[in-house]
Amino acid sequence: AAPGAAAGPGLGRWRLEAVEVPAAGLSAPGLSPDAAITVIPSGPIADAVVAALSSEGLRATAADAPDDKTDVVLFVGGLSPADPLAAQRQAFLAARAVAGRFASDAVAAPLFVTVQDTGGDFGLSGSEHAWVGGLPGLIKTLAQEWPRVSCRAIDLALEGRELSDAAAALVAELLAGGPELEIGLTHDGRRLALVSVPAEVQPTEAQLGPRSVVVASGGAKGVTAHTLVALAQRYGGRYALLGRTPLEDEPAAAVGQADEASLKRALLQDARAHGQTPSPAELGRAVQRVLGMREIRDTLARIEAAGGQARYHAVDVTDTAALSALLDTVRTDWGPITGLIHGAGVLADKLVADKTPEQFDRVFDTKVRGLEALLTATGSDPLDTIVLFSSVAGRCGNRGQADYAMANEVLAKVAALEQRRRGAGCVVKALQWGPWEAGMVTPQLKAHFAAQGVPLIGLDAGAAMLVDEVADRSGQTELVLGGEPRMAPLMSEPGHDGLTLRLRTHRRSHPYLADHQVAGTPVVPVVFALEWFARAAAAYRPDLSLQGFREVKVLRGIQLHGFDNGGDWFDLSVREVSNGTGSVLALELRGLDKVLHYTALADLVPQLSPAPPGPPRPRLDPVEDGTIYDGDVLFHGSDFQVIRSLEGASDEGLAATLTSTAGTTWGAEPWRTDPAALDGGLQLALLYSARVLGGASLPMGLDAMRTFRRGPPTGPLRAVLRGERRGRDKTVTDIVFTDEGGNVVHELRGVQAILLPS
Repeated sequence: AAPGAAAGPGLGRWRLEAVEVPAAGLSAPGLSPDAAITVIPSGPIADAVVAALSSEGLRATAADAPDDKTDVVLFVGGLSPADPLAAQRQAFLAARAVAGRFASDAVAAPLFVTVQDTGGDFGLSGSEHAWVGGLPGLIKTLAQEWPRVSCRAIDLALEGRELSDAAAALVAELLAGGPELEIGLTHDGRRLALVSVPAEVQPTEAQLGPRSVVVASGGAKGVTAHTLVALAQRYGGRYALLGRTPLEDEPAAAVGQADEASLKRALLQDARAHGQTPSPAELGRAVQRVLGMREIRDTLARIEAAGGQARYHAVDVTDTAALSALLDTVRTDWGPITGLIHGAGVLADKLVADKTPEQFDRVFDTKVRGLEALLTATGSDPLDTIVLFSSVAGRCGNRGQADYAMANEVLAKVAALEQRRRGAGCVVKALQWGPWEAGMVTPQLKAHFAAQGVPLIGLDAGAAMLVDEVADRSGQTELVLGGEPRMAPLMSEPGHDGLTLRLRTHRRSHPYLADHQVAGTPVVPVVFALEWFARAAAAYRPDLSLQGFREVKVLRGIQLHGFDNGGDWFDLSVREVSNGTGSVLALELRGLDKVLHYTALADLVPQLSPAPPGPPRPRLDPVEDGTIYDGDVLFHGSDFQVIRSLEGASDEGLAATLTSTAGTTWGAEPWRTDPAALDGGLQLALLYSARVLGGASLPMGLDAMRTFRRGPPTGPLRAVLRGERRGRDKTVTDIVFTDEGGNVVHELRGVQAILLPS
């Protein structure tokens, strides 16, 4: 990203976009027939969701808190809450209540989901329900603190939906939407994911000027103070700085003591001279009070020296009445308030399991109730500039900072709402800063950030970035400034964990499998295992494209005994075994009973390789007209009868015209491969085996599948099978698929068909 000349090396600027993504047909683990699901809080919405889950054969109850038997928490309190801030606190308490249970092995596949209504795009378009928008901050933090727990944040737009329809849409997403951490479901049926996009700042002319009156919470100390000095240098103006520290005269003993150590010695000697013996904590607080007052006075002096005017006011920014009374005095002296900068914030870093409700309230309320009070107290002022100091922790989550991440997410969503309400006449920014090169960043921590590729924002660089942002009229409101936002802990070690996804098959979700039966029971074709593997690989590495599979093994075929009765459930696991310019993934398909059915290696690449030339045609003899699907060699029902015609056959091979998946009635799923055509190729392998071995067989594995396009082509395909090896009860063949233009689109190598006992 090119954030402008003001930024330092490695620093960038990212805006947030909502992009439409298809449902994957897979889900995060957690839901299963045996899972105990608690829908929180109780009420009409929870009752509708419980009914929708029950209709799918799942066990769910509505309650106001999870109990010691809860396996899945589905928090729906973000849908039309009477008190949005209290609802988010309840979500935190629910997470805290199950933290110990979910961290243990007591739950096989724990799942924690929050559901809100901020328009289906997580408030980017300025939802009226923006104040409930902090729930994804909790989810993104839990995903880092609970590595074995599946966590999801869903934005479900209720507009125009009956409760039963909304509940059905939610359950459909949970069962077969996808594994995304954040997903939005709009009222018009779109499915949206969030992506961070590099964007250049476009400064023009700011609204700020010499006559501006800016109220800045938390603006007297720290990085916020440094940015205010830069604003005063550039635009002048008058600044009312709000903070919690009372501005008093220093103790006489502190005068002339410049550094912290000498100050501590002087205050200790003074206390002892007066017969007092302060504890180390009390002495530390006394030192920090003195240093805090000095910093406030220094900020005031620097703003004045830069060409602005500045005053400091001690006030609790969450106290609306006290804040309103204070701002009346500001208006009396300086006139209407035209700018608002909310930089106040505190931290109380602890894991959710250890964080107290009081700590949550202190962190969350300072940011969120502070903003609420500031907007209320300036409700009649002609604001033309609103800048909210947020954090990249809101965008990405961060271990130990669930409250802080939630609060900063709320700020970002409220900023979008304020921008929509106020229009182009007001510049509104929610700046999600990365770590600054100040404050808590010790030399050791700085070195660790550097090793992780996380750049630090220098004070001058950050201040210059803010100066540019207040003059940016692009309408870009929610912005990450600093390093590229990563959905992983800032302090995490490099390397990838595996991913597990869940799949349910039944007649409603996969009706075409009814035409793939053996002895009256639907069975899963190997090509569907590959299709599901392809979807899992795409979920794990969406930045790469599938070139193909190799070492595909059918260890135990899958019979769908629950096809008409609740469905059959499976887990797909993905693990990266090597990477470089691409990636090699190891994939497994298991039942919930842990029985292993299929394995394969997937080759992923940045860009698909060009298709090779078509193979030489084997010598083929004409084929007499006859029934292809005889119910013996080819047992397939109508939905799997994809061989249109046989062009020729011999002991060297076969050639045929096939229907691609796009030409079937299987539905508009997000096909990653072409299972219809690939199954047609395997059917040719069975026909070939019958010809050379004299009986029916089943495909039991293949060496490799390669594809040279994403998804199925729209027209018919031509398949040419060449026999490579055969024994007494086994054939090995290669099959190449070409489109109507003669281009190779897929290859199957080393297809193994095993002769069945008579």
